[in-house]
Amino acid sequence: MLLHPNDKPRPFAEAIHIDDDDDDQGTYWTPAAPMTVSEAHPNLKAQLPPRLVFQRIRLMTACAYDVASGGPVGYFEIALDPDNERACGVFRTIFEGEDITSMPVWFPCENDAELAIDKVFRIAQADGWVL
Repeated sequence: MLLHPNDKPRPFAEAIHIDDDDDDQGTYWTPAAPMTVSEAHPNLKAQLPPRLVFQRIRLMTACAYDVASGGPVGYFEIALDPDNERACGVFRTIFEGEDITSMPVWFPCENDAELAIDKVFRIAQADGWVL
């Protein structure tokens, strides 16, 4: 493996998640990264509380890719509410030129963005949005 002098090796398992059921099918995603309110889909923003109690909610996103083709399939967007130990998430994609999301879903979550992304993935997978 060739590395730039400033690069550090990073285990593959830390970089992405691959569905273990089938090596050539499924969805993987990047680590969760912060997102601004203006970047969030309106369906997720509609689930957020009024601005006065919004300060501690963290918005995060992860890019999702198809394992077989390596092509992008959309984004997982989440709002983490650490005070109430819950999160809301959607899967966001472009379908026939339209920016759409899965139904926003609230679920228990301990302020862990990666666990929340995994939960949204499993919900989106069960609903047929991703493999």
